[in-house]
Amino acid sequence: MREFWSTIVGGRGTVRERPGYRTILDLGTEQIKALVLEQGEDEALVVGVGRARHHQGWGGTGAVVDIPTMARSCDQALRQAEDMTAETCGTQVVPDWVVVGLPNSLTLAQGFAVTHHRSSPAERIGDKELGGVVQRAQRLALGQVCRKIQRVEGSHEAKVELLESAVTDMRVDGHSVTNPLGFRGQKLTVAVLNVVVSSSYLRAIEAVTKDLGLEVLTKVSGWQALAYMLGEREGICIDVGGKATDIVLVRNGKAWATASLPLGGSSFTKHVAETFGLSWRDAESLKLAYTPGTTKGSSETEMSEAIGRVMRAWLGGVEMALKRLSGSDPVPHQFNLCGGGSSLPGMVEAMRSHPWTRALSFRRHPQVRLLQPGEVSGVLDRTGWLRGRRDVASLALAGYTMAGDAEEDSLECLLWRVKRPGIFGNTEGKA
Repeated sequence: MREFWSTIVGGRGTVRERPGYRTILDLGTEQIKALVLEQGEDEALVVGVGRARHHQGWGGTGAVVDIPTMARSCDQALRQAEDMTAETCGTQVVPDWVVVGLPNSLTLAQGFAVTHHRSSPAERIGDKELGGVVQRAQRLALGQVCRKIQRVEGSHEAKVELLESAVTDMRVDGHSVTNPLGFRGQKLTVAVLNVVVSSSYLRAIEAVTKDLGLEVLTKVSGWQALAYMLGEREGICIDVGGKATDIVLVRNGKAWATASLPLGGSSFTKHVAETFGLSWRDAESLKLAYTPGTTKGSSETEMSEAIGRVMRAWLGGVEMALKRLSGSDPVPHQFNLCGGGSSLPGMVEAMRSHPWTRALSFRRHPQVRLLQPGEVSGVLDRTGWLRGRRDVASLALAGYTMAGDAEEDSLECLLWRVKRPGIFGNTEGKA
């Protein structure tokens, strides 16, 4: 199909479709990234990379998409990635299949936990009992999602679709377990996470991929992909993008709770531009070149104050989000930073010096580390182009979707069988 399409849109050179290839199309808030993946025996190989800036603004979860404009941006990123495969593979590869990663800020991720008080604590937990609790948790969770969307949208006519659904935690008498089958206890707790997106936005994305001649393998959010980065560890993953900061509280290697703040790297650039009367490009260069304490004088003071004002607002937003996400539980002590916005000089130092324990409870003193592209399990970059923290989320998306091919979670299948409320536009099968 893509071979036929390439002849229509002006040709991308000699195209040969080969098995074991797919494209990851990561729709960020400011930049579209395309990765061409080759499935190896033990890992996926990145054999093509492309990037293009968005030429439209986002308006929230129900954002209207300018389909022709987005299609052009996606096509630009795809062409770059596919052209690169001629060098890495010896011939140009244009995969038919694409995995579309949607911006986290345009999705709603909602966690929900149910505690089942067992009538016979001395008996071992079996499949039927566990399955019943999982499905009960999902029914209640979907009802909560429905009410929240109607409250936010102010309408009972809003339509959404279930993008992802996963069991994120299971506990027996308060103790977290990987699999509760065979355990005895009085209380069985199951937590689920559902990610939904507006139906109108999905239809627009489908129109874009159709225009590009792509077959969509799946559509996913980046929430679970960020959690995938941390493996089986607990922690906080903070992806500082251009227009938003995504925060994921990870427990047992899965997203437990999420938040998206409307503050990203662009917020710092905008404030520097307004403070010094600079163009956006000059303000961005000044921001990235700035190192606290290296210069003296009024310009140093003004720059320090300008960055400091936004930094305090950003730290305050992260702190409030973590307080809400953690509830009464201690916050995981490991902060993991990624995203292009995390390259801001002074951000790591500001996080390390922030008095987190003033408002939050930790079992250990908070630590801050920067995630690197090479830490993504199951993905190897053959291009040499994926070296920065801005590339971590896209690589995590690739690793997560590849790992998902090999895993079929029986509990997740139970979640998808639960009947969804009328607000859900796609009620049959997995989206």
